[in-house]
Amino acid sequence: MWLGNEQSRFESGNYEAAVYPQPGHEAPSFEAESFSSEKFAFNSEMQTPVVIYFWTSWCPYCQASSQAMEEAHNKYGEDVTFIGVNATASDREQDAVSFIDEHSLSFVNVRDEGGGIAGSYYVPPVPTTVFVDGEGIITHRKTGGITANEIENHVRLLKEG
Repeated sequence: MWLGNEQSRFESGNYEAAVYPQPGHEAPSFEAESFSSEKFAFNSEMQTPVVIYFWTSWCPYCQASSQAMEEAHNKYGEDVTFIGVNATASDREQDAVSFIDEHSLSFVNVRDEGGGIAGSYYVPPVPTTVFVDGEGIITHRKTGGITANEIENHVRLLKEG
């Protein structure tokens, strides 16, 4: 259905090619509230490598990926900022809070209630993980489940600069 709509828009001349953040692009800035009710802001001027992880509580791939993300945060959290973005627009807040507790996620997790953060990163499916270097440039993005080895390899590249 979506593809049919896109084709119709293209044929009618009412079509702009989607430009979404990918490797080589500057990471979009955002502000959100964390699940601990604190304001959080990400911008490309943070000057530290960042891993942004989009997830929902109902996604089976997010469960395994969240464990790998927590392991990486525990190992590299002093040198790399880990940010979890819950697609709250597609999730229930109570379920997200339970998910954070059940998986003992200690890195910051924010609510994306209106879907604006996911939209700015063009994240239709979860999980999606975006790696950002210290200059605010996306170096890699992975859609789908991610393993501890994949995270470690990309974090190592981020740290090497």
